[in-house]
Amino acid sequence: MKKVFIIFMLLTFLLVGCKSNKVIEKKENKKIEKEVIKEKKDDYIDNNNTDIGIYLEKNGKLELVTEYQTNIKSISDIGVFQIYPSKDKEIILNNKFGNSFYEKWTSTENYQNLKIGFNLKYTLDNGEEVSHTILDPSTTMKTRYEFIVAYLYDDYKNRNSSFYSHIEDADYNDESLFTSIKLFSNNTDRVTSKIKFTVFTYDTQDDIVDMEYRGNSKYEITICDINSTC
Repeated sequence: MKKVFIIFMLLTFLLVGCKSNKVIEKKENKKIEKEVIKEKKDDYIDNNNTDIGIYLEKNGKLELVTEYQTNIKSISDIGVFQIYPSKDKEIILNNKFGNSFYEKWTSTENYQNLKIGFNLKYTLDNGEEVSHTILDPSTTMKTRYEFIVAYLYDDYKNRNSSFYSHIEDADYNDESLFTSIKLFSNNTDRVTSKIKFTVFTYDTQDDIVDMEYRGNSKYEITICDINSTC
């Protein structure tokens, strides 16, 4: 009986030892994976320093926005904003906005590889923090769009049109330019904070991690409701 007991104990020890080694090995592998991911993130360098700004068009000129105060009501427009590759406080338009944007954009370094994106951040009444990154028409209808909807416009493509609509997913292609954006309030009664609205340019997908932009080329404004959050 003693021999059987000893053999049983040895087998148990070996099994436990093997299991422990596997657990340790698994933990070590996870640690190495995390270190590799961290190293990749730490290696990220953004050389894109393109100027980009959010403007309002008034009387033939663009005025740079810092804070936008308005009466925000559900099922109504929050505002229409012009996007321009500059951070000058004021820009005189000697041409139609779409043409002016195109001339400035195509004189920007590396513009062929640049794309424009947007981000909206705000807090709901239940404490939830919303971050909605918009890269194309399909992403305008993702991430809590039931509160704020974004409509993207290509003013250059429609420079000779008296009336035109926002860019639909079927119309979007590599030549589409996001020259302006309209923010629409679906249900902002539950939004309890100021809205942080950011425009950015990016040239590689490395600039965006988990749908969050981490590059240099960006401009942010705050939008607030004059009745509550201003």
